Amino acid sequence: MKTLLSLFCLVTYLTCALSANGWPVSLDMACNKALSAVACSFEFTNNANEDLYLLKRNTPLEGLRSQFVSVSLDGHPLQYEGIIMYSLPPTKDEFVLLKAGESISASVQITDAFSIDTDGLYTVQYSRPLQYLSVNEMSAMSTGKLRESFVRESVHIHLEDTSLLSRPKEQKVEIDYTVYIESCTAASFSNGDRNNSATLDAHKRLCAGLDKAKGAVGNNTRYVTWFGAYTAARAAIAADTYSKMRTGIGSKSLTYYNNGPLCKSNWIAYTYKSYSQTVTYLCNLYYDDPTACRGTAYTKEGTLVHEWAHALAARDDVAYGPSNCKSLAKSNPDNALRNADSYTYFYCEGR
Repeated sequence: MKTLLSLFCLVTYLTCALSANGWPVSLDMACNKALSAVACSFEFTNNANEDLYLLKRNTPLEGLRSQFVSVSLDGHPLQYEGIIMYSLPPTKDEFVLLKAGESISASVQITDAFSIDTDGLYTVQYSRPLQYLSVNEMSAMSTGKLRESFVRESVHIHLEDTSLLSRPKEQKVEIDYTVYIESCTAASFSNGDRNNSATLDAHKRLCAGLDKAKGAVGNNTRYVTWFGAYTAARAAIAADTYSKMRTGIGSKSLTYYNNGPLCKSNWIAYTYKSYSQTVTYLCNLYYDDPTACRGTAYTKEGTLVHEWAHALAARDDVAYGPSNCKSLAKSNPDNALRNADSYTYFYCEGR
């Protein structure tokens, strides 16, 4: 493996001082119980012989804004209850310069995103690759060609008196008005009116669109493009995901919250990964998009599919954008089936 990595570094003009885990950027982590929370610290080190720009997105360097760790109790995984954001490709201000040999650290309270309420032995594992660019790549703004360092760091921590620990908190939403008719054709809104009629128009398209997407799941080119190699078992997962979304939209009272309080300048929307969350928070970029699906372009309808895939079907964010999702389908079909954007593109391609 290290021979292959050395060749990788030579070919890409990146001279690497390989870390213990074999990658240019390494991670050390530790977790401790402090009062009513479990806090974890993360230190990222540049082991290469040149400066690198490390992407802060999907890491503790931006706070607990995505699922970059998994937590399990005696081998049984806990549900992630934090936010999952949907955003544009990264911009320069989302990177931090990490000079050769230097480190940068951050800490988060994992009890803000995981319900830890049983005494026992917990494993906290870092679950996302670290993404970075060379200085030359950053100068050329080649942010679509991010390099990756894969880390497999984990810590074990035995926790007692977990009943005293704090629990994840979701945003409390005050509804501006509520409608009491079928959820396929209506929704609730909060925090004012930002062309709510356009969001409602997009929302009204979802039930028929999800039924159509579910019916299109099969051994065909469209399926293979977005979900990878066909098997009956994988196809059943895709169909079930659309079914969960369709059932949730048709049976729950759903809310769209305008100008979500956590929104950042390049976010489109966010929600919480769940099987029962009923609020999608809309950000400024969302409002300029056209209403109905237009292939792989950003649209309100596509964004709502993406967010409800998180909130009603507990899908993850593994890859963003059409080219990355197509590559994911080829390289890792199982991860494509976990990926919210893959469901968006499959859906919109048939609209």
